This record gives sequence, structure tokens and C-alpha cells, in this order.
Amino acid sequence: MTRRLTVDELTRVEGHGGVEVVLDGSEVKDVKFNIFEGPRFFESIIKTVHYEKIPDMTRRICAICTASHSLASIGAIENAFNVENTPQTELLRDLLIHGESIESHALHVYMLALPDFLGYPDAFAMSADHMDAVKNALALKKTGNMIHTTLSWRDVHGMNERVGGFSKAPTEEALTEVKTMLEKAQPAAELAVELFKGFELPTYNESDNVLMAIDPGERFGYLGTHVLVSGGERHPQEDYEKLTNERVYRHSYAKHSTYDDGPFMVGALPRIRLSHDKLTGTALEMYREHSDMVDPRNTLSNNFCQALELVHDVERGIEVIDTLLSNGLEDEGLAAFEVHESRGINVVEAPRGLLYHDYSFDESGCITKANIITPTAQNAANVEKDIRVIAGNHVGEDAELMNNIEVMIRAYDPCISCSVHLVRLK
Repeated sequence: MTRRLTVDELTRVEGHGGVEVVLDGSEVKDVKFNIFEGPRFFESIIKTVHYEKIPDMTRRICAICTASHSLASIGAIENAFNVENTPQTELLRDLLIHGESIESHALHVYMLALPDFLGYPDAFAMSADHMDAVKNALALKKTGNMIHTTLSWRDVHGMNERVGGFSKAPTEEALTEVKTMLEKAQPAAELAVELFKGFELPTYNESDNVLMAIDPGERFGYLGTHVLVSGGERHPQEDYEKLTNERVYRHSYAKHSTYDDGPFMVGALPRIRLSHDKLTGTALEMYREHSDMVDPRNTLSNNFCQALELVHDVERGIEVIDTLLSNGLEDEGLAAFEVHESRGINVVEAPRGLLYHDYSFDESGCITKANIITPTAQNAANVEKDIRVIAGNHVGEDAELMNNIEVMIRAYDPCISCSVHLVRLK
């Protein structure tokens, strides 16, 4: 007997999506990760626009990962025009993207994912018994927001980070205040790891995963120029189209990506799995103590890995601020460069995984072609693979099956609004 199971609206995720599973007895006939958020045409909107205006537009793709879109956009422009940045600019950008990770991970780990493991329908119900968790989430998120406000001048869609640097450097007093906030937030970050290490990972979605993450260089982080694949490959960011291989599906306004004709995963689990040896301090100690929670075959590990990244983010933020204060801050202005016909590609790690911006410019510096590939669009095919695995392994009530699928999807921390971009039909 064929039956069709659906989740019409996924909850505790950003954006609008649903799930459809078709079963014939115990046989899985079809699965769909339905993304029906309205398509957004940023690649077309920015066409013919001058490079100076591009980051102000593309950072509005998302209010959660606004800094990563901003830095991906700025980096693509800088790569096109061969812009050389100062060490201070690089440090400030590193601090900015770590601040974004703090505010995003705090929201997901504590408020969106934790209720699944404590047995509550949402964070509001959870707060009655676990107000400490909610307070920790708010404290961490406030700290991440403060970093963004200090460096970008706004909580979201900042205006201070520009092509060639920052319009104005933060003051030493402002950075000292941020450092104090980070030091106070450190126990809240470590508590997230302590909470998630206590949960036994369900095995209902175990399967092989191809993992993909940025190569951050000598230390763990979210900026780089190459992409690592769990099979051992290392690719320059300019080869991103070979890694993503986008395809259009009727049930989704987000295109699906494949690598070697198969799905892959991006996000905190791939980052920790592929670069855990580059962690330092308490984050490294916690990884070594709880490395069994970083299971490449279980995408639910992504929750624990985000918690571990929170510890790293706080420690790295303090380290960067100490370096900036030791070096002394200067209003350096923006780097000089010449505009010419060119193409620039840049990859950064948004909280949910790899984010690519690719721009082509004419001789006046106006966009002639653009491509933006977001983490959730890359994860969509792997989500459907996991749905199929869970449905194939399940024995029991249909309601339990669909709940397990929802828990798995939330572990990816999808940003569905980011994922829906222009679909070009020929």
C-alpha cells in the first residue's frame, strides 16, 4: 500500500520548506526536500551595477549571514581587481566573520536544535525548565551582534567593510569592550559543548557523506582560497563549478549541487572533521575529549560541531582583539587599485558552509555576469539522501519517522531564504 507522508512547513529553520516521503510498504519510492520560498533574483538585480554598490546589495541576501555574504562579495571584487589588503584589514575581517558565527550558532544550537534533544516542541516551552540555556543563547548572540555593530556599524547589513578595507577602524575602547563581552560569554560557549556531548547520537541516518570545507591555512577559521574534500582533494576556489555542478529540480526553487555525481555536505561538521588539527586552546581540548561526537557518517553531529565552533569563535575573537590592540589601530583608508575588465571568484565559510560569489566586470567596473552559490543549496541533495536513509531504516509510527526527518534537517541549520536564486531555463 502506497502512502504519502508530508511536512507542509518545517519549523525552527530560516525560510519556508517542507518534506515529502512516498512509501510502498517499507520501500522508499520517493523523497523530496521541498523548497518553495519565493525565488530571489540577486544575480540579475546586480547586473550592470558598479562594483562599489555590489556588497551593499548582496549582503542583503541574508540578515543572519550578512557578514559572510559581505566578505564573499568584497573578496570577489578584490580578486578581480588584484587588491592588496593590509594585515589590519585581514584581522578585522577575521574578527567580523567569527562574530557572525557566534550570533548564528548561538541561535541555532541553543534555541533551534536543543529543544529536539531535551524533548520540547520549541524554545519557549524549553525555557520553563531550562532558562539558563535561553539566557546563555541570548548572551552569546548579543556578543556576536556587538562584534558586528562595532566593525560594521549595524547589527545587520553593515556599511563599514568596503572593497580595499574599512571606511573607519574601530576604536581601542570599543574593541576592549568587545573583548570583555567575549570573556564573559566564554562559559556559555563551553556549556553548549557540555550539553550536546551528553546526548547519544541517533543512528537512524548514518550513511557515508562526502564532506567539503574551506582550507583555512595554519589555524582554524572561515577564510581561505582553497576547498578541501574528505577524499583528500584540495581545489582552488576558482574551480568551484567543478565542485558544485548545479542542477534544477521541479520541486525546489533552490538548485541542487553534486560532486562526482553524488551529494555532499558543507557546514560545521565538515569544517571540524577536515581541520580539527588546526583548532587551538580549549576548543582543541574539547575536541580531543569528545572526538567521538564528530561522526562523518552522522549529519546530526553538525549540532555538536557548531557548539565546538562557538568555543573556538570566542577564543579566536579574544586573540584577534589582543593582536589588534598590541599592533595599534589606524584609520588606513581604502587600498588603491585599478578597475579593468576581469573576473573575480571568492569563497568564504558562512555559518552553514561554503559560500561562493563569482563576478565578471566590464572595463568600467560594472557587473556583466554574476553567480552566487549558498551553503543550503549545496546541502539540499545531501538532505534528500539523508531523508531516504532515515525512511529506509525506520520501523514504527509514521509520525515518529517524520519527526526524525525534521530533527535531521534542523541539524543542517538550513538558511532556505539564502538558497533560492535565479533559475535560468533554455
